[in-house]
Amino acid sequence: MDRYLPGGRRSRRSGPRSRKGILTCRGRHTRCDETLPICGNCKKSRLQCQQPDFVSSKWSTFDPAVIGVGRRKIAQIDFEVNPNCAPSSQRVGEHQVQEPQRISSALADPEGASPPAESMITPEIVHLLRVYDKGIATWMDVFDSESTYQRRLLCMAPSSPLLLNAICALAARQLSLIESPRTWKPVAEHYYGQAVHLLARLLSVFPSEMELALVGTILLSSYELLAFPGFDYQRHFKGAHTIVDSLQAHNSASCLARASFWIYARHEVAEALNRNSPTLHDPSLWPKFNLSAAKPVEDTFCNDVLRLTAEAVCIVFGKTSRSRTKRRKRDLSALQSELRTWLYWCPKQWKGIEYAEDRNVRYWFPRPNFAAALVFYHLSMLLLWHDLEKVQEGPENVSKIYDQVDAHSRQIILIALSSLQDSAIVVVVQPLCYAVKHVRDNTLKESAILLLDDIEARTGFHTKSKLERQLCR
Repeated sequence: MDRYLPGGRRSRRSGPRSRKGILTCRGRHTRCDETLPICGNCKKSRLQCQQPDFVSSKWSTFDPAVIGVGRRKIAQIDFEVNPNCAPSSQRVGEHQVQEPQRISSALADPEGASPPAESMITPEIVHLLRVYDKGIATWMDVFDSESTYQRRLLCMAPSSPLLLNAICALAARQLSLIESPRTWKPVAEHYYGQAVHLLARLLSVFPSEMELALVGTILLSSYELLAFPGFDYQRHFKGAHTIVDSLQAHNSASCLARASFWIYARHEVAEALNRNSPTLHDPSLWPKFNLSAAKPVEDTFCNDVLRLTAEAVCIVFGKTSRSRTKRRKRDLSALQSELRTWLYWCPKQWKGIEYAEDRNVRYWFPRPNFAAALVFYHLSMLLLWHDLEKVQEGPENVSKIYDQVDAHSRQIILIALSSLQDSAIVVVVQPLCYAVKHVRDNTLKESAILLLDDIEARTGFHTKSKLERQLCR
């Protein structure tokens, strides 16, 4: 017999009543306080108070006038936390962020009337901040010469419980993958749960604080990419897309918003490649740089080739990907021409210096960000040449096309094998998986697979699942 009655009410079961106040206190029929060991209502009624299995809230439909986006409306999105990532009751009281007792007190603080982050600093948090500073922060800033997520965020963290918890969650999650899962995984889940509570409260009460929400979302999306790169990551990544779109972050005058956008853009391209689908955000709206007039600023060239890669992905995996029209062929050729222009304007010393190591070709780059940028160039050309083969009307140029695909695949692998720093090697994982699929040289293919295994063991970044997904297509 169905235990639910019309209207969503539950039928009363026979037998003794449960003495647990799970989501609703039995005594007064009010919601439990999710952040305390036992809520006041359950304590008065002498009930065993149990935290809910998950935390759920809504990203509100914000007033467009508040965030300055004209008539644009932000869609409602379910923001749910994975059951395994809820704050652990065993750690309650340690670095705990208290739930505001009144809405008036919450309105006084954009992060929910939380205690100052300085009061939360402990030896554990200091260790995690150092791990983030030397590791994942450099991944974030690989295309940012100002090192916004490394320098500025660490300065902001002591005054922002949201950023502090999100950074600690990210660092602890990486340690759980490369050091001790039993030690660091519960720590990561605790900080992650606190950060999600704070982000959900910030979005529902302070829609004007969208820049801070964007940074928090980028950090938590990065956590999810490390922790469970599946449905949960894709769902929360769409939430990041909503904030980016509402903020018009790609056109923002704020350096923090711009840095967040380009990190989001790299996530966009990687996820689109992983799913063989177009990006969520239209790359034609991304900033375009005049490379001929620009000074040799690294960020300009790196982010511009990322935009070109996104456009290549949208053409290759878009709705017209099976079209064999002449217009499609012209679009592919035009983008190839734009990529060659990008390579032409790149300063010579940034393209890498070739040398030999044990009779193998290797490259030395003055800075790791240009190694990653050059990989994106070769990936874009690989995708376009491979797609040109599909629209080729005759067999006369097929062998030339295959040679080009192989050549760009080789270059991606050779650059990746050139002892790149972790900040660059993590960024090139997805292009490397594509190169393994298309390269003809079995020796290079085996070396690339071994490198992918080493990347996952050394950094915790998932590589095997990405490679398997590409090889199975």
